[in-house]
Parts: sequence; structure tokens; C-alpha cells
Amino acid sequence: RGESFYNPYIPDVIKILEDKQLVQESKGATCVFVDPKLPPLMVRKSDGGYGYDSTDIAAIHYRIFTQKATLIIVITDVGQAEHFHLINETARMAGWLTDTRVYHIGFGLVQDSGGQKFKTRSGDTVPLSALLDEAITRMKATLTQRITEQRSPLTLEEVDHAATVIGHASVKYFDLRQNPSSNYIFAYDKMLDDRGDTAVYLLYSRARIHSILRKAERECGVDM
Repeated sequence: RGESFYNPYIPDVIKILEDKQLVQESKGATCVFVDPKLPPLMVRKSDGGYGYDSTDIAAIHYRIFTQKATLIIVITDVGQAEHFHLINETARMAGWLTDTRVYHIGFGLVQDSGGQKFKTRSGDTVPLSALLDEAITRMKATLTQRITEQRSPLTLEEVDHAATVIGHASVKYFDLRQNPSSNYIFAYDKMLDDRGDTAVYLLYSRARIHSILRKAERECGVDM
């Protein structure tokens, strides 16, 4: 459900927290102080408006008491770990988690070469389809050059299929080899490198091994 879905539930949830004497006024805002070492959960802004804190505390209340959830797993980037810690601890302090387990799982951000969140020039999130298309395009250019230089047994008719297989595998492998909770730099040059810990190298090695086995069978009669 979208965040706006929970907006009508926010005032009632804040009232519940107030009745439990869990909220305090801080510089005009209504807050829940979970840990003195952390910023508070701001359930209502000083101007009376609501933010992510308000929406997410209403969301967890809805999931527990309306949807009767017994297990809630929230998956976001690691940058929101503290926020969901505050949400979960507020729910615990309110006595909402007697029959419900809640977890936050954080994943690392995909970053550009400058260490910023990987986005398009207009600031939008880059869709997976665009990443795959770009990997295919680059691999197609590489394979075509290798054929031209007579460094590949492929034919030009086989390039499209090979580029698609290698391009997709490269994106998948590059992402899966990272620590899931760590940020990493998305770099096509590293991803499509035929040396090192890449899908291109692994696929090349597999093809090379099969070539050696075929040659052994053909020239030496060794069936492995």
C-alpha cells in the first residue's frame, strides 16, 4: 500500500500513544523518545503536519491490529535502519508486539563513480531494464570488435544472443557478489571485464574448459 493510505489513521494512532503517555512535546513537535542517544520519533511536526515518522507508525499499527500480522519484515536501504529502529521500539513500548515479530533488513545503496546514489541525469531511479540494455549494448560492441580482430570464434550472427546472455549474467553476478548490506559502485567497465571476479571471466573459463575437453576427446579419445 502507498504511504498516503495510512494518513487517515495517523491522528488515532497518535492519540493512542498520548493515552499511553509515551509522547512528549519538543520544540512544538510531538515526539516519542526511544533512546536518549538517538533523535526522537516525531509523530507530529511543530506545524501540525505529518512526515514519514507519522506514516510509518500508523502503518505498523494497521498491520498489527487490522491485518493481524504476526511477522513484519521491512526491507529498505541501510540508511533507514535508525528510522525503523525507532518505529519498532515505539511499537514495543506501546505494547503492540506481544504477538508480532518485526524486523528491518537493510541493503546497500548502488552508487555512481562519485559515490552518489545511482540515478539518471534527471534524478530518477535507473530501472533495471535500462541497466541490462546498456550492458548488452556494451558487450555487443566488445564482441563485434573481437570478431573483427579475429580474437573470437563467434560469428556476427551469434553476437546478439551472446551479448544478451553475457550482459544479463554480468549485471546479476556483479550485484550478487557484493555484501548485501554494503554500498557499492556500479561500474560497467569492472562488470564487463574479462579478467578478475566477473561473470565474463567465469563464462570464458567455462567455455575454455569445454573447448579443452572437446579437443581431448577428438585428438586423444579421452571422454571426460
